[in-house]
Amino acid sequence: MIQLPPGCKVSYEIRFTVRDLTDEIGEWFEMIGGKAYHIEVPGRRNFVKIPYVQYGKAKPSYKMQDSTGHFLVRFHGDDASTASMFLLKFMNEIVNHNMKEYDQFH
Repeated sequence: MIQLPPGCKVSYEIRFTVRDLTDEIGEWFEMIGGKAYHIEVPGRRNFVKIPYVQYGKAKPSYKMQDSTGHFLVRFHGDDASTASMFLLKFMNEIVNHNMKEYDQFH
């Protein structure tokens, strides 16, 4: 994983707004030791599968209710190096993030 610069600590929840939770993102989470799963929820005519991912002590991702169809992926502050790797690997899928350290050092 990518290490943060010396003396740099992250004490907040790291959040990424992602266009879609693709199969590639799910496979990456499973490869690094996280969880990737689907939950079936009732839709208008049949059940809809909604993907979720989770890593470490972070809360599970969820689909945002703002009609964009985007997902919120979260990382605990202790997993900042993993979050920076996620940012670099899936930059094309990420709409927004709150990693101040990334903006300062890249």
